[in-house]
Amino acid sequence: MTKTNLFLIGAAKAGTTALAEMLGNHPEISPLAIKEPGHFCEDIYAEGFSASYQKMLRWDEAQYFKADALDQRHMAFVRERENYDRLVLEAAEAAYILDASTAYLPSTNAAANIAGYNAEAKVIVSLRNPATRAYSHYNMARKYGKEQRSFLDAIGAEGALEKARWGWDECYLELGDYAPQLERWLKYFPKENIHVVWQDELLVEPAATLQGISKFLGLKEELKPLAEEKHGAEVPKNKVVGKMLSGIGPAVASILPEKIKASVKNIVLAKPEGMEEAARSFLLRYFAPSIEALEKLLEKDLTHWK
Repeated sequence: MTKTNLFLIGAAKAGTTALAEMLGNHPEISPLAIKEPGHFCEDIYAEGFSASYQKMLRWDEAQYFKADALDQRHMAFVRERENYDRLVLEAAEAAYILDASTAYLPSTNAAANIAGYNAEAKVIVSLRNPATRAYSHYNMARKYGKEQRSFLDAIGAEGALEKARWGWDECYLELGDYAPQLERWLKYFPKENIHVVWQDELLVEPAATLQGISKFLGLKEELKPLAEEKHGAEVPKNKVVGKMLSGIGPAVASILPEKIKASVKNIVLAKPEGMEEAARSFLLRYFAPSIEALEKLLEKDLTHWK
């Protein structure tokens, strides 16, 4: 039976959507109908999610798989193995089948589950400065009406938690603690099967970064960058808009035609302001031990993150 043999595991808000698209555009790589099916991280979905997260996710597994032809989706959490196997079975024939679920990196059992499923799989992980990753994540949460607090208040509140939970908390800090996350993957997969992409290098030297990925995968043709750049971050223009988006944003966005959606976005959204210095200082202190651990783990100088 054909199995997924290429996993792009995160990190969330580290260029993974664009990277998944570049991978999926390659003739030797076939993406699944659901970009992020999240099947192998039951520790994340086992206890369910908050009402607001479920509302945003809009996921009904039984209903989705009733269809004769599966719709394209960005994200879901496919619990049943037979449903996941159908995603794989219906992917176009190619050397690699791609699962690009960003929940796999922070998951405590995804690495073990995927190793049990396909121990020969190739794993790609994209990493970004955890401070800028957290701020990008925060601005995304604002865009979808999920966050009304200041950034400093939001990260301060999470820092006081014993552990933030996916689908309940935003995990601004939790998702940037890369070292222990990667240690789990290195426990179950040999180093030669894991390729680390540095988002800042992908932005500055895309050709060299894509060449490295192509070599890692043994592709006959090198990966190509996207023809069009992805749009930058967007946030509500004011608090009134933010509260409005928290109530109806995701539902309305899912049914609006693209042309109308673009016009509405221009009215209600704007580029985010820069990160406050107090928040930046907090993040530098918070992530310092994790960054040092990552440097040792990957033998990589990350001075530019400090």
